Amino acid sequence: MNIFVSRDGQTFGPYTVDQATQFLHAGQLLATDFALYEGESEWQNLGDLLGSIHEPVTSAVVVPVQPQQTVQSSTSKILNNKKSTNVKRGGSVRMNRGQSVVIAKQKGIFSRIFSTLIVFSVTCLLAVGLLAGLYFAMPSKIGPVLEKFGILTAKNETNVASKVLVSKPKTGNPLEITLNENDWQRLRSTDIIIIPMEKGDGFRILSPPEKERGLNDNDLEALLPLSGEILSLDLTHAEISDKGLRVLSKLSNLQRLYLEGNKGITVEGIAQLKSLENLSYLNLVRIKLNDQLVDQLVSMENLREIYLFDTGLDQASITRLKEARPKVFVNGG
Repeated sequence: MNIFVSRDGQTFGPYTVDQATQFLHAGQLLATDFALYEGESEWQNLGDLLGSIHEPVTSAVVVPVQPQQTVQSSTSKILNNKKSTNVKRGGSVRMNRGQSVVIAKQKGIFSRIFSTLIVFSVTCLLAVGLLAGLYFAMPSKIGPVLEKFGILTAKNETNVASKVLVSKPKTGNPLEITLNENDWQRLRSTDIIIIPMEKGDGFRILSPPEKERGLNDNDLEALLPLSGEILSLDLTHAEISDKGLRVLSKLSNLQRLYLEGNKGITVEGIAQLKSLENLSYLNLVRIKLNDQLVDQLVSMENLREIYLFDTGLDQASITRLKEARPKVFVNGG
């Protein structure tokens, strides 16, 4: 069940429910954005759409209390009523009816020391985690500070900074790819979003939605060190041209490609994607192309889903594509 999201006349997606919820919590999507399920036509607010999926269910459990089992909540009343109670050692007050009220003893010195040690240990772990997070986010600024206090040596700094670590959302297990220092810094400068695939290894790459300018052809070259690990690439409303498609043709394991809204792409550029033998999903929405595109798409035998809304292709071209590839889902808008 996939979701499309629309903001200011621009359409994003499709996203799964989990991805849309994750982006909403991260602030990349807004609760006021319009959204609809793939295949439907009625738009509604994203917050309402996701809320209808995760409606809380509450229940109440009522435990009846028999009058003869009621125990007075005030210990002072029990102690004052000498006729109905009998105080015993061990911190309990026994009622005539067989019920007891337990009075907790004050914690001993060893219990308090143990509790303090637990709190101190947890605080230290949180501090270490915070330092590690800051270091991976800003290695050039945090590294010298850690080195000054002897926590990190120059050798360790190079080794740690040259790794891409991404935790899987469900298992928490990290995916680790080793890069040299230059590749690492160039990848970070693009502000791309790296998300591990939910099933199996590999990454999903997203163009940053709030960047002043979208990813361009030069930014795509920063992805080449990860070329064998990228399975899905979303470049919706980036600034990619045919030159960038030549770079994408080197992502040997790419399965899903979203190019929606990239106005610098032509049919000649699409032809360069033939080398992507694993490509099964192609989104060309809102890219002005001509009917020669049909021949290019027919030759890409592994495609299973093609989205061509607002590409300028007439109905005759769409029909020709569907007849040539009857097993392919073609959405012509």
